[in-house]
Amino acid sequence: MNQRKKLMIICFIFMVLSLIGFALIAGSTMNPSQYSGNGNFAILFTVPTVPLYLLFLYYLSRWIYKAINGISVKKRLTLLGCIAVIFFVLIFLEVRYIQNLVILLGGGPESPDSRIYRFGWYNQYTNTLYFNWITFILGMVLSVMISTGYSLIKKSS
Repeated sequence: MNQRKKLMIICFIFMVLSLIGFALIAGSTMNPSQYSGNGNFAILFTVPTVPLYLLFLYYLSRWIYKAINGISVKKRLTLLGCIAVIFFVLIFLEVRYIQNLVILLGGGPESPDSRIYRFGWYNQYTNTLYFNWITFILGMVLSVMISTGYSLIKKSS
């Protein structure tokens, strides 16, 4: 089995494990309409999910770098441009997601009327600000951007 195929398999395994972690975090995050006095249960899933996700992004970067190594500079630049557009769309969606959740919570942790008053920005109601489908794909897009950019720099030197 060649190295690119091994990287793809490893990448897929870490992706599935990361997706499971993101789903467990989302499932254990409290809905803004509910009250919780039990603390942040999702932190139990956050601790293993973060390194799994970072490993996924690392292997994705390596796999992409090997996969695009044989294509022309023009196609790499086109890929980089498309990925940059997707990146900015995802940033916009994440900002909107954060704004909507803060509205549902009644404000941020500094607002006395907020459900998260004095909790800080990471709590049982806000786990999904950091672990959601947008941030999952955003990490992937960033990995592809870095790999593609690195391959362009390597090619020119």
